[in-house]
Amino acid sequence: MASRNKTDFKSLFHRGLLLPALLAVAAWLGGAYYIEANIIAPRSARQVAQAAQREVQAHAAKLQQYLAAQARELQTISADEGPLQSAALPGATVQAFAADQLRVGAGSDPRLNFALVDLLKRTQRKTGQPAEFLRTGENNSWQLHRAISQQDKLLLVTQPFTAFEDTLKKLDKGKGHLQLVQKFPDGPPQTLWQTGQGSGTASSAKVGGSYLTIEFKPSPAFAKANGISARWVYFAALAGLIISLLLLLRFMPRDSKAPWERSNKKAGDGTDAPEPQQTESLAAIPSGPIPQAVTAVPDEAPRSKSEPQQRSTAPQKSDLMTEMDFPAHVFRAYDIRGIAEKEINEPFAYQLGRVLGTLVQHMGGDLLLVGRDGRNSSELLSNCLVEGILDSGCNSVNLGLVPSPLLYFACAKGKNTSSGVMVTASHNPAEYNGFKIILKGRPLAEDKLKKLHQLMQKGPFKSGRGSNREQDIKENYIDTIFNDVALAGQPHLVIDAGNGATSLLAPRLFEQLGCAVTPLFCDIDGNFPNHAPDPSRPENLRALIDKVRETGADLGVALDGDGDRVTLVSASGRIAWPDQLVMLLARDILARNPGESVVFDVKSSRALAQLISQYGGRPIMWKTGHAPMKTKMLETGAILGGELSGHIFIKDRWFGFDDGIYAAARILEIMALREQSLDELLDSLPQFTSTPEILLEVEEGDKFALIEKLKTQGNFGDADVNDIDGLRLEYADGWGLVRASNTGAALTLRFEAETEDALERIRKLVMAELKKVDPKLAVPNWELL
Repeated sequence: MASRNKTDFKSLFHRGLLLPALLAVAAWLGGAYYIEANIIAPRSARQVAQAAQREVQAHAAKLQQYLAAQARELQTISADEGPLQSAALPGATVQAFAADQLRVGAGSDPRLNFALVDLLKRTQRKTGQPAEFLRTGENNSWQLHRAISQQDKLLLVTQPFTAFEDTLKKLDKGKGHLQLVQKFPDGPPQTLWQTGQGSGTASSAKVGGSYLTIEFKPSPAFAKANGISARWVYFAALAGLIISLLLLLRFMPRDSKAPWERSNKKAGDGTDAPEPQQTESLAAIPSGPIPQAVTAVPDEAPRSKSEPQQRSTAPQKSDLMTEMDFPAHVFRAYDIRGIAEKEINEPFAYQLGRVLGTLVQHMGGDLLLVGRDGRNSSELLSNCLVEGILDSGCNSVNLGLVPSPLLYFACAKGKNTSSGVMVTASHNPAEYNGFKIILKGRPLAEDKLKKLHQLMQKGPFKSGRGSNREQDIKENYIDTIFNDVALAGQPHLVIDAGNGATSLLAPRLFEQLGCAVTPLFCDIDGNFPNHAPDPSRPENLRALIDKVRETGADLGVALDGDGDRVTLVSASGRIAWPDQLVMLLARDILARNPGESVVFDVKSSRALAQLISQYGGRPIMWKTGHAPMKTKMLETGAILGGELSGHIFIKDRWFGFDDGIYAAARILEIMALREQSLDELLDSLPQFTSTPEILLEVEEGDKFALIEKLKTQGNFGDADVNDIDGLRLEYADGWGLVRASNTGAALTLRFEAETEDALERIRKLVMAELKKVDPKLAVPNWELL
């Protein structure tokens, strides 16, 4: 030990110098960081902000000069209609209107809409109205509009946005992110144009004589050029540290011991005592490879790291999971659903992740998107799912807590993948959970789900280590809808998210669309304390109806637990069932797209098929369920689909997946375009007497057998029987439906007829036949339906 001291004292990092050296490093570097963070960084940020403000003000001044020059040129034009030959107004066209011609639909391209009529009327009252960018024309694209009053005529001058964009591009010097925003009084901001990359706080300046504001976020290069560098502080700290270490080396005894080492020195002994902590630590490490725990799922929270981990020579997890038994009944017709922690647990999610990761790789992909709803069990299941995906060698992108439509949106728009998994039990009670699966843009359903169960039981599985990253796509989703849907005025909405996954997103989106929003049950709570997250049940809509009437709102929007279902409530408190919403959408969409197909489920009104045919569409009745509906839409190329439970699929201007939020926005747009309330729109539809969806509770294992017995033993008179999904019994004056629910232990019934008497006759007949095949069935109190 004595010889060891003789060599160690020459080193700077001798035990006696280590602590003082570390303290010196902490002092100098910590001091440099403190100076940078508290003195230099704030001053540098102010300096950059001032430079950015000067930059954006210069841009605003250039745009103001450009608009002023065009305004002067406008004073010289005549009332002659058609293209305007002016170098100052490239691409401009002129339309002239008399005062009595100011109405929606007047004129040529662009035809007058609400906003253009309002612009012309304001100009009639007071000249010199600012120019406005509006979505107009056949392509619904941004165009620059100005109104001029000349004697008894009002002139509308229209320019394509591209003409103005040429001026905007001249502003872009690569110094940062430029964004042009238009905001009307009492309206939401609208992004018209943006370019470049930048970060941090935006500087803005208003463009005089317009509703425009230009915003600028400096690029790192701009910030570096206009800020204060902190490098000299660290150079000084490094120099001070070197001097301090040299002084320690020169003046501090290098063979002295730290206080905790001195206490271990034996009395009267000139040698060092053993170092027990180090000895024990070394002795605790076994020789050879470290064994892994033989468990189905790690004891610790599942990892979702981007870095691969070292694997030992212990048995692989794929060898350990082949004997596990997963319940077959949770693999339903179009998704996986069961009791959380009992039927759908962590091993289940992990093994599902391994299978899906393997399938994606066999299909030529290497990436799965993962989302989850707000249920209490969803986060843990999502983590285990991701862990299984990574252990298959597949990569994942975790979207976090989102409604199901956002996962579908990511699959539809994703450049690297169109496959994803949503952890959700949709509208089921709080104790349930499950998975909705999309592979290569198609939902996994029916026989393929059963094969998935077999793969989870026995494999084979790929093995590897994928990478995971997190991504937030909510802003992208909101911007896409904002740029697609045009609303007029400021409609008042009450949004009942049922404490589900849309609780934060839906109010935010509709506020950005210009709506006044009253939130109801818009706090995410996996216990669903206020009502079940199922908007297809009338009892779950009572609070929404009361709140709509109380606030005088124009519309009530009820969404389910994961946001793919919707039911609307009118201002009078009237429930607009989803098949009625599909009628409104079909009338609007088919008017512009005659000959297209529309898919609807067996629970939908007979009036829906009649209306589709009336407007030149092709009606297609199909099985109930989001997965069969999506598959049928893909097969037929349908432009619209919907089912009574609230899943509405829009492929006109959208992506064809079920999205309750987007469907509600399109209904709002129809209300604005027709200038009618939802009550007025519903009154314009064919009127039949009908019941809502009725659920008869039965044993899970009996429901399909009951339908088969009813099919073979039932006597339904002169009914035309459609058995694509249960039994739909068509009579001349109405119809009735009995089918097995694919999402719960129940039979689903619905009745519709031209009169109350016909409805009662069909209902009694169907219930009598049901009683024959199962006398124990509990019949609901029909007077309460």
